[in-house]
Amino acid sequence: MTTSLRAARVYSAISGLILTAVASSGCQLHLSPDIEAKEEWNRSYTVKPGATLDIRDTNGRIRIEAADGDTIDVKATKIVRAPDETAAKAALSEFQIAETATADRVELDSTTKGISLTIGLSRSVNYNVTVPRWLNVVVRTTNGDIEVTGVAGQFKATTTNGRVVALGLEQGAEVEATNGLIRLDFAKLGDAGVRCDTTNGTISVTLPRDAKARVSAHVSNGRISTENLQMETTEQSRRRLEGTLGGGGATVRLETTNGAIDIRGR
Repeated sequence: MTTSLRAARVYSAISGLILTAVASSGCQLHLSPDIEAKEEWNRSYTVKPGATLDIRDTNGRIRIEAADGDTIDVKATKIVRAPDETAAKAALSEFQIAETATADRVELDSTTKGISLTIGLSRSVNYNVTVPRWLNVVVRTTNGDIEVTGVAGQFKATTTNGRVVALGLEQGAEVEATNGLIRLDFAKLGDAGVRCDTTNGTISVTLPRDAKARVSAHVSNGRISTENLQMETTEQSRRRLEGTLGGGGATVRLETTNGAIDIRGR
């Protein structure tokens, strides 16, 4: 028997013994969290006109819908995933949403700052929020989609990985994303204008056809298109667009590195 063949058989025997020992002992290697623990977190705040809601999150979906009234109603679900039930429950009890509330401003912070990191454990919060139509809304998250409907106040959003979709806006908007689509639909365009920046993703903006605005759009790798708008252009190419709507007004500035920019009229 050759030395190489003898070595191969020894290696195979040792490997078999190790696998048998693991199987017989019932040991399992957890490489990802597979036990989930949840907890509902509900709050209600009364605010006055001109107030702002500020939500800061790390992981999770954020949905905000406008309604009549002067109350912010928050229904949040805290979610923890861990390798076992004991770890999941312990992490859930530690996971808090910090809140600061006045009639002028409500701040909710569910970021994981100050929480010890554990291998095989993840934390997230899903928000479903109803707000007064006139409320100003600020949302900042790392990983998760942001969806907003019917907000007539100023809208600001920042995300690293996730979509931002805001429909029925009536004031201005400032949106920044690293990886993800940005879609904004305006029922009216306020004096504050629009600013959108993303690194990887499409920017889609719908404006009223009678809007008065100065439009500036730029893309490094992609294209720019317009549809159903009467725009007077001062510069137009595949990657840059400068022009005015209705003789000019609020500034609409859109910029992406890798993606497309679509500007439509309604």
